[in-house]
Amino acid sequence: MTVSRQTAGTFAVVMFCLGLGASMARAQSGGPPEGVQIPAGAATLEGIPTVRVDSTEQGATRKVLKPTEALKERLTVKQVDGKYFWASRENKLLQLNSSGPYTYLSSEPGKYIRFTRINDRITYVEHVDSALGSVTWFGELRIVGGRR
Repeated sequence: MTVSRQTAGTFAVVMFCLGLGASMARAQSGGPPEGVQIPAGAATLEGIPTVRVDSTEQGATRKVLKPTEALKERLTVKQVDGKYFWASRENKLLQLNSSGPYTYLSSEPGKYIRFTRINDRITYVEHVDSALGSVTWFGELRIVGGRR
């Protein structure tokens, strides 16, 4: 597989930005990230993004979202009978996995949600690859319990 210098450079910039964001979050929080356990009674995971990063072969752009934009691009995951569905992405069935301090919900390669607990907050990264590039959102996650 051959990767152009431009593509490799774009990838490096995006990975640097992603790594820098994670490092800054840890530094500001005062502690390392911790794993997240989703309670059995959780009905919905809701996320409001604060930043969107669009990446293509030509480069990457980072945009801080205004509140109205963030609401339009919010993350919603529903839990039904122990299964997770990406409600904000065509109700795709998600698989739950954990690795170190990160919890992942993924529908297919290149499409996932990663979250972790930093002190009293749960932060998330929502990532979607496409044929033309990728979009990554960063935000804070909220777990909403079900009604009985």
